[in-house]
Amino acid sequence: MCGIAGFINLDGAPADSRVLDRMTAQIQHRGPDDRGLMLFSLATGAMAAGLPGSPAAVTALEGALGFQRLKILDLSEHGHQPMLNADGTVMLAFNGEIYNAFEFTAELEAAGYRFRSKSDTEVLLYLYERYGLAGMLDRINGMFAIVIADLRSRELHVIRDHFGIKPVYWTVAGSTLLFASEAKAFLAHPSFRADLDDAHVDEYLRFRYVSGEGSLLKGVQQLRPGHRLRLAGGNLTVHRYWELPDHPQKSTLSDAEALEQLDHVLRRSVQSQLLSDVKVGCQLSGGIDSSLVSVFARSHFGADMETFSVVFDDPRYSEDRWVSQAAAAARADSHRFMFSDGFFFDTLDHASWHMDQPMSHPNSLGIWLLARGARPLVTVLLSGEGADEVFAGYTRFHYAHVRPKVAPWAGVLQHLPGVGHRFARQFGGDPVDTFIAASAFQTPGEITQLRSGFNPLPAMARRRALFAEGHADHLSNCLKYEMQTYLVDLLVRQDKMTMAHSVENRVPFLDRHVVEFARQLEARHLVGESLALRDSRMRATKVVLKQLARRTFSDQFVYRPKSGFSLPLANYFGTPRAEALMEEQWLPGMRRRGLVDADAVRANWQALPGAGAGAAEALWIAVALEIWAQQVIDGRGRA
Repeated sequence: MCGIAGFINLDGAPADSRVLDRMTAQIQHRGPDDRGLMLFSLATGAMAAGLPGSPAAVTALEGALGFQRLKILDLSEHGHQPMLNADGTVMLAFNGEIYNAFEFTAELEAAGYRFRSKSDTEVLLYLYERYGLAGMLDRINGMFAIVIADLRSRELHVIRDHFGIKPVYWTVAGSTLLFASEAKAFLAHPSFRADLDDAHVDEYLRFRYVSGEGSLLKGVQQLRPGHRLRLAGGNLTVHRYWELPDHPQKSTLSDAEALEQLDHVLRRSVQSQLLSDVKVGCQLSGGIDSSLVSVFARSHFGADMETFSVVFDDPRYSEDRWVSQAAAAARADSHRFMFSDGFFFDTLDHASWHMDQPMSHPNSLGIWLLARGARPLVTVLLSGEGADEVFAGYTRFHYAHVRPKVAPWAGVLQHLPGVGHRFARQFGGDPVDTFIAASAFQTPGEITQLRSGFNPLPAMARRRALFAEGHADHLSNCLKYEMQTYLVDLLVRQDKMTMAHSVENRVPFLDRHVVEFARQLEARHLVGESLALRDSRMRATKVVLKQLARRTFSDQFVYRPKSGFSLPLANYFGTPRAEALMEEQWLPGMRRRGLVDADAVRANWQALPGAGAGAAEALWIAVALEIWAQQVIDGRGRA
């Protein structure tokens, strides 16, 4: 796990190694063990070391590639990056891990390649040389952001992994193409100006993140999962090299067969992701996903295994009881870190700076706390991220599946006292629009009170286009949409909060074999047929995964209501520290900026004591936007 930063002057102007050094320094936290700087030219095929602090390049080397290395495999200097092939015609920088890399070493050696290191980076380099870009990407299984400067074909490739586990950002500023693992690297380039893209604010306020390739920074693109950027002959193009399989015809596995195959592919994934020359631990929330990963990982540990968890004093929010059960089942040394309002405010600015976008999920600070506490003991953490999106863990998947049974009765059911509004919201209207809106965090009416001129239509149109990329049954399409939208946002926060402390986060549920297996499953292995709303929260989601968990854990553990790691945010908003920040920084900033109505935000803040459970989270969305804007747009962030 590392960090990449680079640029290429499209007008052929020489690259300044001092600028590259500053850009790379912005992401030093991603890889503090080593730094590599190289200059290159696609026009002439030349390259040279970009020495830090050296004057501007005088030769015609218009490209610059910087790398911060976190040593995971091959801790020697032989793993230094950017890495060159034998004749210096291909340069590669790689952030991530390729879990099946060493399956190819024998065939590559037989083809004449001589390995200088024991790193997966060198395997990637030779796979590219031997099989080309498409052949390399088709063979590898892992998480990655890759940059390849091929001086033979005079091409530059920037690539993001299949599921978006590793982030990649790019933009064109003036006549310069910029690319990096974190957008904050762009702030160090003189051609880049941080401006807010107002066109995406409405989507952010409604969904808490920007979907697809867009971002809140004007002109800054996120390379989508399964996509690559190519620069050749002065032309920039973005290509999709892989997409989630649809499988309109599902497998016909029995319940027992589905259970056994899931057990096999998940165990194999966990085992492969323990590959490391440094110590590995587990991020244990106490939910079934991270608990299963921890239990499966334990069977491959010959020594002590460490798990890391975040807990609260308040039992309404703490998962401490379930963490204890999971740690005992995994026979692990359990390390727990207490989350408090003091920690929340002490860490908020620093963590927000590392997010590269508004910290719309305030519980991201929990990941920050966990990674900070884990770093003295381990360098790699396995997590349960991705299971809900791959195996249908949210109630909205169950509602989407049973919709055909309920929709004809929605008009009558909406008049039922107490639950009628839920039937109308979940089963009324267009099925695609209803599913997309199910993951929205605020209604259009609520946002209109905060932002005059709010227009939900552009964001919905973009999200419908993403949904239309699915070509199977409705449930499969819902899962595909979720994996290409909400999951990507969750993966970004996992990456940013762990890498802020130089900790690599791995996600066994997003192994290609696990996802391929899940995409072929019939609906009954994922969601139940029951129409009971209460039942849908526990027994009608992640059906086969919960059956697997029952082999280790009790029904009470497996089928308890989903907690989602909630924070006592309303309590935090009522503290003197929150009041000072609101009156002295946040509300004045909102008033100057004009993105949201500061008076409406104030009214919502003052009404919190008597408001519903989601009111504090809704308020937080506006606050997180202002904190980010002050740091990045106003330039008050960490230099």
